[in-house]
Amino acid sequence: MLKTVKFSLKLFIRTYPVLFWVIFITGAANTVSWGVSTVLTQRFFDSIGAVINNGEPLRSAYIMIIAAGSIFVIKEIIEGIHNFLYGVLLYKPGGEIRKVINAKMARIAPLCFEDPKFHDSIGKADSGAEGVIGIIAYITVLFGCYLPYLIFMSFYLHSLKPHLIWIIAFIFIPSALSQLVRISIISKFEDTAAPLKRECDYYERTITDRIYYKETRKLGAYKFFINRFLDSMKRLNKVEWNKNKKINSIELGMDLITACGYAGILYMLVTALLAGDISAGSFVAVLASIDRIFSIMRDVINEGIGDFTEDLGRAKNFIRFVELSERGGIDAMSDFKSGIIAENMSFAYPNVESSSVDNVSLEIKTGETIAVVGANGAGKTTFVRLLMGLYTPTSGRVILNGMNTAKVSGKSLFNGISGVFQHFQRYQMTLNENVKISDFSSDSDTDSVLEESGVDFNNTGTFPNGKDTMLSREFDGVDLSGGEWQRVAIARGLYRRHEVIVLDEPTAAIDPLEESRIYRKFVEISKGKTAIIVTHRLGSTKIADRVIVMDKGKIIGIAPHDELLRNCNLYANMFNAQAVWYESGCQNE
Repeated sequence: MLKTVKFSLKLFIRTYPVLFWVIFITGAANTVSWGVSTVLTQRFFDSIGAVINNGEPLRSAYIMIIAAGSIFVIKEIIEGIHNFLYGVLLYKPGGEIRKVINAKMARIAPLCFEDPKFHDSIGKADSGAEGVIGIIAYITVLFGCYLPYLIFMSFYLHSLKPHLIWIIAFIFIPSALSQLVRISIISKFEDTAAPLKRECDYYERTITDRIYYKETRKLGAYKFFINRFLDSMKRLNKVEWNKNKKINSIELGMDLITACGYAGILYMLVTALLAGDISAGSFVAVLASIDRIFSIMRDVINEGIGDFTEDLGRAKNFIRFVELSERGGIDAMSDFKSGIIAENMSFAYPNVESSSVDNVSLEIKTGETIAVVGANGAGKTTFVRLLMGLYTPTSGRVILNGMNTAKVSGKSLFNGISGVFQHFQRYQMTLNENVKISDFSSDSDTDSVLEESGVDFNNTGTFPNGKDTMLSREFDGVDLSGGEWQRVAIARGLYRRHEVIVLDEPTAAIDPLEESRIYRKFVEISKGKTAIIVTHRLGSTKIADRVIVMDKGKIIGIAPHDELLRNCNLYANMFNAQAVWYESGCQNE
């Protein structure tokens, strides 16, 4: 608990030091105004009593009226300022905390994203971010406002009748201890609910998201997904119901304790007044303050500690995420003349017995264009991810541009490497921004890479505002076909400054002849640079210096296209099966 509170406060003070101290100062001023208001209320009613009972002049009563009214106005102003700043406090740190999450994700080894538990951790960390904000808010109000006032009132009540302070303690301590039980309840709920929340979110997207909408409606799959969504929501609601049932049972017990304490204080006040132990002014002042005291106690215990323990349970998940092991590695300089070397490289995914890549060794020289082919599940994508340093081998090693991928930081490895992938992103930004996303600081324009990728940005029918056309219907722009989007993705990959580039089936939505044109242009552009092309279409492999044929995680052939046709049965069979796609293209050539 202390660790979580310390982390939360340190993050907020470091990020917003002025806001932090202003909130504390206004909170302290608010506390002083409450205390002064209580004392002036007592003296005002005592002065009225003195006028009535002792015939004292009204002048002193008028002075107390003016003083009490003035402090009331000042108190309201200070409280308004404090409440406004408190609202800023609840809003402002959210972005900073999510920056911490995003920065952490950038340092996590990419392999972690293959683990469903890691995705649960992300979801719990995001929920935990709200918990961190709640902790900050609670601590600042508790120590800057509530506790000082309760301490003041404790001394004040003790000066009137010592036994009153024990009743406050009797209310506070048991209720506080009861609320601590919430921590384990909330933590257990978050662990159980995180995968259910992800499941609900996913099925909701399949029903409502534009990416899924056409297919689910055309295939009549809406009913299937809505039933899945309702089922997962039902299970999530059941978990949440059990959590709330336990928590509300605890709250009921606390409310009974509070009610008993309230009745006890009223009894003691009336008894003390009738016995002449306290004045009428003291009775009225305490009675007027008692609602505030119990309101604070309710905020601190029933709601404050309750929310705090809930926030603490969630924030612990945020801390766990922040403390996850990172990829690490030293910074190093790339030597792009060294090429890529794999030595006895094997790799198996977590919790999977068989290897996706099995004892592979090869060398790719600088400036080579390599094509990687094989059936689905042959290990092509994993193989390339290992060569690029996204994954580190389970055994063996990879030397990328003179750097051991297992020992060098991701920042060093990925410097000078670009890629275009089959599952590329369709950013809801302008065409120009979609291409420049890897380096907005570059002075290079995007015209050449767009032209080389076959994107006709001067076609006003497709791009009404040229390169400034917004590629999103949601933002009053246009949408592109799958093939057009792939050309944009290729332009994006080419725009990034690189010495090594990977094309992982980026032309799946483009016809074979256009694919061949793009690849030939690509080889021309990438002359002198290392290129790795992963493809299912073997007609394009002729442009490569060498072709790697993979099967069940092993390399069963590596040679130029013509040589593989003669010596590798699997490659020859795959090529012949696809030959009909390329007959017209070969005739034209």
